[in-house]
Amino acid sequence: MPEITESGKLKSVSLIIPFRNEKENLSVLIKSIQAIDYPKELLEILFIDDHSEDDGASIIERSRDSIPYQMKLLKLSGLEMGKKAALNFAINEAKHEIILTIDADCTLPSDLILKMQAPFELEHINLVSGNVSFISNSLVTNLFQMEFAPLIGVGAVSIELGNPNMANGANLAFRKSIFKELDPYSTNLNVPSGDDIFLLQKLKKAFPNSFYFQKEALVKTSAPKNLRQFYNQKKRWSAKWKASADLKDAIPALMVWSFHLIYICSLIYSVLYDSYLVLGPVILLKIMAEGLFIYQVLKSQKSKFSITSFGILQLIYSLYVVVFGMIANFGSYQWKERQYNTNERAGN
Repeated sequence: MPEITESGKLKSVSLIIPFRNEKENLSVLIKSIQAIDYPKELLEILFIDDHSEDDGASIIERSRDSIPYQMKLLKLSGLEMGKKAALNFAINEAKHEIILTIDADCTLPSDLILKMQAPFELEHINLVSGNVSFISNSLVTNLFQMEFAPLIGVGAVSIELGNPNMANGANLAFRKSIFKELDPYSTNLNVPSGDDIFLLQKLKKAFPNSFYFQKEALVKTSAPKNLRQFYNQKKRWSAKWKASADLKDAIPALMVWSFHLIYICSLIYSVLYDSYLVLGPVILLKIMAEGLFIYQVLKSQKSKFSITSFGILQLIYSLYVVVFGMIANFGSYQWKERQYNTNERAGN
């Protein structure tokens, strides 16, 4: 990764926040927006309402005078619906070249804009993926955070290796001109999620080596509140990946799934045939490698590495990967009080 400084000329940024039924989270988000440290003339904030059924829009309106930046409250109308439609609409309305998207259930550090705009001082950079972590305050959310951290780590490593395979739309910046040129959502508006991965894949094909992972720009987002929310989240992520992935991207995921299947089969074999001495070093190596990787990701997020949570995750993770890898391909899931089918496919 090239070295980035924050001493160059500051860029004008449009911060875009799509939301639907986020009444519970908007007050916390707005409080963090009020603390943003960035020149007023260089930042605009666009909230875009995706047909909310609560009074979230009223919360935003009431906070208008307390937000020290130019702010717009936009609303999707007619038959348009979904996060990608909301982003399309807001990006068209944005007046600045650098677009930064976050989710409405996030809290932002005061220097987020400064950190996320800095890599664009390099003309070849078209997309900056930021760091994301769950807000963790219980054993269950600690488990969710520890399961989520490797995904952020893998995305960061893939960007650094020049072959990005994932990013997170909760903290993502890109050039508006490139977005308009690629029109990344034109063939996949029927797929409810995937605003991040569809843009990433279009960019990777058109402008390889134009990505940057900004680990110092960390937003915190709400962890699933319970197992049902976790299940729906994972089904949604699986559905967007399945709708977007080509064979080249599918092979690594299939290899990971196969590894965990073989690992489980090996454990069963070792129990049945008392071959612990053969499998023991393999288990130890796996635990050490995964523990070190997760520790490094959590360290970058200034999050605590919980031995208890890691131990529990080690006991269940391989079984979770294998089972969920199968059931994620069937049925439906719920997101933002809407029901979706996991088999929605993008067009050509």
